Amino acid sequence: MEFIDISTLNITTELDILKRDTQRYSSFLYQHKGVFFADNTRIGNNDSDEAKIKFINVLTKAKEENISLVLSPEYSCPKPVIDEIIAKPELQPSQQKLWALGGESLNKVELNYFKNLQNPNIHIQFEDCFAISDKNYVDPLYYIFKGKHNGVDKLIILIQFKTRHMGGLWNSQIEPENLIEGETIYIIKNNDYSVRLMSFICSEAMNFTALYEHELIQNHRWLDSPYLIFNIQFNPNPSHSNFIAFKQFTLSKDRRELIALNWGLYTTIFGKGPLFRENNAPRSGIYFRTTDIELDYTRTKIIANHKKGLYFLQIKREKRVYFLNREAELFKIHNKSVHITEGTDEQKRREGPICSNLYKIDFENNVVEINYDISDNHIEFWENRGISNKYLLDSSKSFIDKEILLNISTGKVKAREGNKWSDIINLNSFTLNESDECNKRLTYLEDTYTESETVRSINCSSITELDNNILPNNSLYPHSLKRLKYKDLQLAFSNDASDYYYRYNVVNDNAEIQKATICYLSYASDSDIEKTYDELQKLFEKGTDGIDTIVVYYKRGNSILNKSNPDAGDITKIPTNHNSITD
Repeated sequence: MEFIDISTLNITTELDILKRDTQRYSSFLYQHKGVFFADNTRIGNNDSDEAKIKFINVLTKAKEENISLVLSPEYSCPKPVIDEIIAKPELQPSQQKLWALGGESLNKVELNYFKNLQNPNIHIQFEDCFAISDKNYVDPLYYIFKGKHNGVDKLIILIQFKTRHMGGLWNSQIEPENLIEGETIYIIKNNDYSVRLMSFICSEAMNFTALYEHELIQNHRWLDSPYLIFNIQFNPNPSHSNFIAFKQFTLSKDRRELIALNWGLYTTIFGKGPLFRENNAPRSGIYFRTTDIELDYTRTKIIANHKKGLYFLQIKREKRVYFLNREAELFKIHNKSVHITEGTDEQKRREGPICSNLYKIDFENNVVEINYDISDNHIEFWENRGISNKYLLDSSKSFIDKEILLNISTGKVKAREGNKWSDIINLNSFTLNESDECNKRLTYLEDTYTESETVRSINCSSITELDNNILPNNSLYPHSLKRLKYKDLQLAFSNDASDYYYRYNVVNDNAEIQKATICYLSYASDSDIEKTYDELQKLFEKGTDGIDTIVVYYKRGNSILNKSNPDAGDITKIPTNHNSITD
């Protein structure tokens, strides 16, 4: 693996996505899907003619809307699309725009065709790794953009070849036995101070070692330059430990952003079955770094993206990800530069990406905008798991409020955040485990990884226990809640729950707030029970009533027990001072 700066190839350009100004650039992320074909002669779409029509329509739409970046996954774009781009200027990206297209395999005849193509307006560049190879084809990534070669304006087609074959997919050795491996990773930049772009084709990410990082540091300003990184994939297991390690590496330093783009759900492999039959998730996403101050995690932003199939999670503080809906095909994304040097501090804020439009490819292969909210299917999931909680099954309730209810009802709160404990960036369920990408949300359910499923099962069991066995049984209420014994209590937030910072999670049969905070921990250890009780107490100011109405339920054998304040008075009135939670 060798890193080549395009300036050493006498290629220059000026691309929107590599500028460091304050304005957002637009991109089309094309999560191509279909029937995948692979044998000893080629890898790509089973129906390349149909795929060609889809790509032509996507690029036509991109050209009409002046999209700055079009990105497609590995092995998705047929060579005839590139031929059309070469022949038809109306399909070529405009100045400052980039088409980055993962292509179907190219055999030696097709490579020689590109090598010998004579067109004074076009410069095609790729390494000669095939002339003496005994293998059959390369796995190409096409960078297509307007630029200069040797100082002359050209359409540049820079073709990067995959440098490391994938593992034997379901014991198939087709790619290992047939792939002509390249050696070059191109680094594209506007100038020495711009953002730099480089891409890794699927399994290349698994082979990135400290040796390569040393070369980047020595020769390509890895430590002090911002980098935008693409990882295009045809990948049945995008959360494999090696891919997670690559994501950790790319986000280990500031001024980094990674776009991982896989084939979409319902992709099948010809003669074999579904691509995602094990984990059910392409895990296409935008991984980025930004501070809490700069990140826009307002409800308006998070909900708007969610409705467009862009799902927020954070890995650690300052490391974030928006996953793409696994079924949607084309996302129009607006995002700011990886690192901004122009403008005022307010203008430099990197708030995170916005999805403004969502498209599908219809039965006639046309690009059609989706004008309705994308369902996250969380209500269907809960019904399937036997959840009967009316609040959680109410489609009119915010998915964010449901996640908050889940967090406090299972004792997962960060009391040190005070009144902001319920902010999205402080919620346990919005945190993606960095080590295994375990997704703890119950309103984003697209993966079926074992770790994620385990957390979901535990949370569903806890909610069911509270709903079906604890709240209906007033004999389990401690002394501090004795007056609530004669009320029909439900696990829910009242409409004014935010006024009380979501500290109370039970209501009466009129959906009115009841001043009590309960959670269930199942067979937790004594120390975890004590710790959870203490954390919930810290949500309230000392000496205020809320401290006395906290109940932590748990199990010992078949018995449901609780941790509460046995000396608490009988306090059940609704507080009137919302700031202090006192009467």
